[in-house]
Amino acid sequence: MKLCAAVAFLLVSAVTAASCADEPIELQPGPHVQFELQAALINAVPGDTIQLAAGTYRLKTELNVVCDNITLKGAGPEKTILSFKGQAAGSSGIVSTGNAFVIEDLAVEDTVGNAIKTLGAKDVTFRNVRVEWTNGPSSSNGAYGIYPVECQNVLIENCSSIGASDAGIYVGQSQDVIVRGCLARQNVAGIEIENTLRADVYNNTATDNSGGILVFDLPGLNITNGGQVRVYDNKIEGNNHVNFAPKGTMVSDVPAGSGIMLMATDHVEIFDNDITNHQTANIVVVSFLITERKINDKKYDPYPEATSIHDNRISKGGFKPAGQIGTLLSPLMGGQFPDIFFDGLVDGGKLQDGKLPPELQLSIHDNGEATFANVNIGDFSPTNVLTGRYKIERDLAAHAGKLKPLPAARLQPHASAGNNTNPAVAVYRAAPQQLSDWKLFEMRDGHWQQAADNFEYDLNTPLFSDHTSKHRYVRLPEGASMTWHEAAALEFPVGTVIAKTFAYPDSTDDATADERFVETRIEHRNKDGWYGYSYIWNEDQSDAVLSLGGGVVDVAWKDEHGKQHTNAYQVPNANQCLSCHSQSDQYVPLGPTARNLNRPGVHSPHNQLASWIESGQLQDAPPIAARPALARYDHPETGSLNDRARAWLEVNCAHCHNPAGSARTSGLDLRTVQTDPGRYGVMKSPVAAGKGSGGRRYDIVPGKPDESILMFRIETDEPGARMPNLARSMNHPESAQLIRDWIAGMKPEGGDAGE
Repeated sequence: MKLCAAVAFLLVSAVTAASCADEPIELQPGPHVQFELQAALINAVPGDTIQLAAGTYRLKTELNVVCDNITLKGAGPEKTILSFKGQAAGSSGIVSTGNAFVIEDLAVEDTVGNAIKTLGAKDVTFRNVRVEWTNGPSSSNGAYGIYPVECQNVLIENCSSIGASDAGIYVGQSQDVIVRGCLARQNVAGIEIENTLRADVYNNTATDNSGGILVFDLPGLNITNGGQVRVYDNKIEGNNHVNFAPKGTMVSDVPAGSGIMLMATDHVEIFDNDITNHQTANIVVVSFLITERKINDKKYDPYPEATSIHDNRISKGGFKPAGQIGTLLSPLMGGQFPDIFFDGLVDGGKLQDGKLPPELQLSIHDNGEATFANVNIGDFSPTNVLTGRYKIERDLAAHAGKLKPLPAARLQPHASAGNNTNPAVAVYRAAPQQLSDWKLFEMRDGHWQQAADNFEYDLNTPLFSDHTSKHRYVRLPEGASMTWHEAAALEFPVGTVIAKTFAYPDSTDDATADERFVETRIEHRNKDGWYGYSYIWNEDQSDAVLSLGGGVVDVAWKDEHGKQHTNAYQVPNANQCLSCHSQSDQYVPLGPTARNLNRPGVHSPHNQLASWIESGQLQDAPPIAARPALARYDHPETGSLNDRARAWLEVNCAHCHNPAGSARTSGLDLRTVQTDPGRYGVMKSPVAAGKGSGGRRYDIVPGKPDESILMFRIETDEPGARMPNLARSMNHPESAQLIRDWIAGMKPEGGDAGE
């Protein structure tokens, strides 16, 4: 293997905890700014401001923020530009999980996926931020521009978003939200409020999008039903842009020319807006049922109820209806839609004397000369249209009742930053700068060998990492032992070191026989919990250097068949490690679970767990018959096709796709313990997939791998679409074939996976 141009930036302690909160950390554009900026974010303590000078910052992988009470500030959205053009790794531009995150006065451009994502945080502020895809509207653009999800106490003000292939400003599964003074143009959806409770959207401008402002509830999410959303005092004009969303995504169903579209959400008040010049309709109110997508969520309410539309200035709507609605219903309506379109679908179980109770009805009043139609869709199908089963009602009398005004959304004062400390900073500053300082390797006969106090282990099914081979070791404190844990990783004592070295084949006669080491990752448990570190090996393979800010290593090697390969191997930064290893905001080891360790040893046919029990290194294990074993994905004798496919998905995907993981907002749960087909993807509609949908409508379509989003994301190596999106830039044909066979062999829709 040839090692070319390893690029990394070491975390330094030039910024002290005492000075951070008082003086901003200032950065300038430069060739290593990717790693300098990421290192500053890792080194930050609560109260810090990271000040980015004017200029263009060229970044190739996503930035990650985990510390609370951090401000990322530029010199203005036209002066400080974070450009991700040519991004090679990560699914977003910036990902933040810290509370009290403030980002202001800068621009984020041309990310492969979402521009700025905040996940599971409180007290989030976006102010005077521009996000844009500079090539113009395209289905290859990132999905979301400004994207807080599962957040609370969110303020988005004076921001702009341009060119998102899903939603420019998207607030999902959040609570207590204000979006004001913003501009959204040339996105598929300008502003979208989804599965969110208590939101005010006002004084914004939405123009030249496919849909101006969307208020949606979708099934299968952690916050199932949103509500109490007010949309008022906005200028919503000319949102007639062709819908350029990737096929299969939910937003691809939005008909171009929708001013405000409300789907399924209850308790929404739309008032005092200027809404004009929309070819399908100025306001569209529909049930989720109109999408004709499957619903695998018993808690989900697909009907919009308690909607109030009043005191708006509405004109020039419905002149060229688009989308499936327009295609089917336009001929029936004389080629013209009304200003306000209602599909008429209601929950029959709530009817009283044939009507919804007054407090749940659709209320429309005082909107000037705005026209209206209730289409009374009972079954949205071409057959019903052709046979004339729809009953169109244009009289507003049935909707003249007034609903009680909704209360204003209110933001709470931001929580105190506490004592302005970040325990991780002290730990990282004290970390050994050289891998050799950990004393995990010893030189014997001219080659690196594991130290005598380490023991090696292997896994039934490993994480695929760009065709690297991996050497895994554990070092326990003297006299200490591991404790059995059946559902998660084994319990390791304080002081444990878990090390994993990644290598490629190499014929060079050096300190690493037949291989070239690229990276060694360390997981160390101290009294506060687990911490992760990455070390990049140097050219002469004499040592590896700490690189908490991440890095890229250009590698080249020949496989066992003599075929040449190259790869820009991505070394994750310390905060990226948390995105995979975080479970309920706690760092946890992933691989060494009892089920995945229950197998023969690396150099012995004897079972690993049994060996550790016999040597006193593992305690409290159950009898042999009660020790579960994860199937080996590439060994059919260890399990059925279903067992092996689910095992591969658990190891490669479920660390994020589980109810406590970083991809929990998707509603997709790929753990083997999840037995509900709808939860592990069968006929499940995508959420926030963007171009990762591959033009497909469902995560898994039984019997049809080429119609399944899961299959596309596993097989593609395109940044922003591939999964996992970290630690992988190449595909793995063997595991892809396994998942392909699994989906192809599934029983009919909704049934269990095939054997």
